[in-house]
Amino acid sequence: MIVAEVPLKITLFGEHAVVYGRPAIAFTISEKMRVKIEESDTFEVVSSNVPITGIRVKLSDYSVFSEQVRRVLRYVEEALKYFNAEKPVKIEIESPVEPSVGLGTSAAVVVGVVAGYSRLLGKRLSNEEIAKISHEVELRVQGLGSKMDTTTESLGGFLYFAPDGSVKRLNVCNVQFSAGFFRRIRSTAETLKLVKSLREREPELVDKVFDLIGEVTQNAVKALTDCDVDKLGRLMYMNHALLSSIGVSTAVQDELVARARELGVRGCKLSGGGGGGLTVCLKDNNAESLLRAFGATIVNATPTSEGVKVVEL
Repeated sequence: MIVAEVPLKITLFGEHAVVYGRPAIAFTISEKMRVKIEESDTFEVVSSNVPITGIRVKLSDYSVFSEQVRRVLRYVEEALKYFNAEKPVKIEIESPVEPSVGLGTSAAVVVGVVAGYSRLLGKRLSNEEIAKISHEVELRVQGLGSKMDTTTESLGGFLYFAPDGSVKRLNVCNVQFSAGFFRRIRSTAETLKLVKSLREREPELVDKVFDLIGEVTQNAVKALTDCDVDKLGRLMYMNHALLSSIGVSTAVQDELVARARELGVRGCKLSGGGGGGLTVCLKDNNAESLLRAFGATIVNATPTSEGVKVVEL
């Protein structure tokens, strides 16, 4: 059996703007997805602990349909197709969180299957190769998106995604975060389309917002490397406001972030695709209490430095 351990990730700066050539910053956390792969007579996907919502049942023949399941299976299918589905396998996915909450679970499925299945076939891919292949697979399914999630989870640590497409590892101080997620009202793909549609109607204004997000992100690199936590927090609030202005946030997240500022939390913002999902704050007692008070599910947002790891059992 092959086990791929994939760290989940948090986007700290640059959501959505990164899709249009602006910089972004993301980092891996202690929460991990495990993808177990073993040879089998048939292709089979199993998950005993991933909650599934939005199930539709056809009572005439008891057939079951779920958009979440369909999306996960498409990622798995495309990852296997990349390697020509050479060997039938059983794939078991163990996730610490439910899908589509802004922690890169979809990307983790892709990274885990690419890393694990390639090893089963006798290929010893580098983490950089896993990142490249995983992004290709993700694009086949989504059609639109950046390489940030798959690359971050493949390589690990704090990563800066430059406008020229290069990726740089950041040496940051010991900054800590509190984070929690809400049920989403839109998927990442739906929010990407929403932003794209707004940009088509108001190209100059939306591009100016993206430019400002890019400037905030550039300043955040210096704040992280200089250990200027107060400045980092101010930039987090600014990034949230800019994302909210193009419809990425929700009323609950906007209210939470506004309340966090009033309570003296040094920094707080939405993270990821938006439409609900993850909110991340600079760590303090008020931040975590506030997240719980708003009904968020708390996650372990401790930063880590390792990317995907493959173990042969």
